[in-house]
Amino acid sequence: MKKLLLPALICCIYSGAHATGFKSLSDTELAKVDGQALLNFSKDAYSYTTAGSETVNFFKLGLDAEMELNTNIKSLQLGCGGVNGADGCDIDISNLALSGLPTSYDSLGNPVFANDRASTSAKITNPFVEFAIKNNDKASTREIVGFRLGAQEILGLLTTGIANTQSPTDGIQSFSGYMKIADTTGSTNTAAAKFGKAVNQQIAGVLDIALFGEHDFTSDPLNSATTGITVPQLNNVKFNVPGFTVSGNRQTKASATNIMVAIPVIPLAKGTAADNANYEVYNGLNTTQFDNDQLLVNINPCVGLGPLCLVSTSKFKMGEGSKLTNLNMNVTFNQLLSMVHNVPLTGSGGYLALQQLALHWPGADAADVAQRGWWMSFADPVQLGQLNVAGAVDISAVLPQVAQNITNSLGQPDMKIPIDLGDSIKALVNTPIVKTLEINVGPWTQANPSTLTLNNQILKNQEVTSNCYGGLKFC
Repeated sequence: MKKLLLPALICCIYSGAHATGFKSLSDTELAKVDGQALLNFSKDAYSYTTAGSETVNFFKLGLDAEMELNTNIKSLQLGCGGVNGADGCDIDISNLALSGLPTSYDSLGNPVFANDRASTSAKITNPFVEFAIKNNDKASTREIVGFRLGAQEILGLLTTGIANTQSPTDGIQSFSGYMKIADTTGSTNTAAAKFGKAVNQQIAGVLDIALFGEHDFTSDPLNSATTGITVPQLNNVKFNVPGFTVSGNRQTKASATNIMVAIPVIPLAKGTAADNANYEVYNGLNTTQFDNDQLLVNINPCVGLGPLCLVSTSKFKMGEGSKLTNLNMNVTFNQLLSMVHNVPLTGSGGYLALQQLALHWPGADAADVAQRGWWMSFADPVQLGQLNVAGAVDISAVLPQVAQNITNSLGQPDMKIPIDLGDSIKALVNTPIVKTLEINVGPWTQANPSTLTLNNQILKNQEVTSNCYGGLKFC
């Protein structure tokens, strides 16, 4: 059988060649033939003019192929010392891993792999190396001023660091480059606080005393009788994060600004049946925490014989159903890059470059001008997933602003606090006056939202999946 196959194959080849009529081609004719090569070398039609009015041309050697890669790098340090400063590195990333994308994500947004992550591979499409050459038209002055390694598409999960903890010492310690973060959403719990016990949390308003007219009052934050008003913990406060960019030399943190947070209601006392039915925040609320709340208020002297005119101070408690409504906040979120561990690359191109002068590489965003030294860039926005904060954030910095908004609200004609004879008698015998107030701060915080800055919050979706076999953290 084997003896028959070889003659038959030779016969088929000869017959095919005879039928198609092979013929030789000249160099000119060959130049007109299009084909596909594994390697291709080309000069980009784009050129860049430097700040010194010199023209830079770009020459690319590309590999027309798909490559698979799974790798762990214990420490990636590039550009340490040098032109960008003696201290630090342009890029300093510890415990860097690249693998395939996860099979799914858990309820918190963390990557889940059906099998070991180490058994997956990232897919890199059309990798290339590119050179930036200045004064290309003159051989005597021609100079390579930069090169970059890149790929048209990268599909995989990039992780940094080994644990999702506060202020980690590994992960991204320094980043020089350009990385866009896509729009996303998030949520957080706010920590409980006491309002009204600091000088900058003083509030003011107007008392409408029966038969004796209107009289101003101010709270007395430093008086021992002031125990404060409880601001309870709020759960699952949602917010939208607009897209932002991390760019520049030796960056150590990312900053997201103009995160608008709207809180419809903040309970200031036990809720009514209607509150419990209409507002989720009242579900499971510990109502006993309001029991000892009160403010001491100073009353402007009044003229007359009314009971309240015989006292200059009174204790005040929030009545059942009291609440603060429509608080709008503008939040700035500063996060150490070392606390960002999961960076999914879902087809984005990217490159790693070294240049001796600022360059805008072909195909890069207009704002992506690679600075002198090492530079890492990703073409498309990175989807970090929902930014859900693990702990309860401290909002005490907002309280002074809330105090001013409460004063604005209580100063409105329809917000005068009515005081009847019974209330006046309570003041005389040193018993707290109880009033139910619904303080709407929306008219002021809509145009001028309260501002809050959050720093370095642990995010629930940044747990790191090991890229090793056998349960090792890093290998």
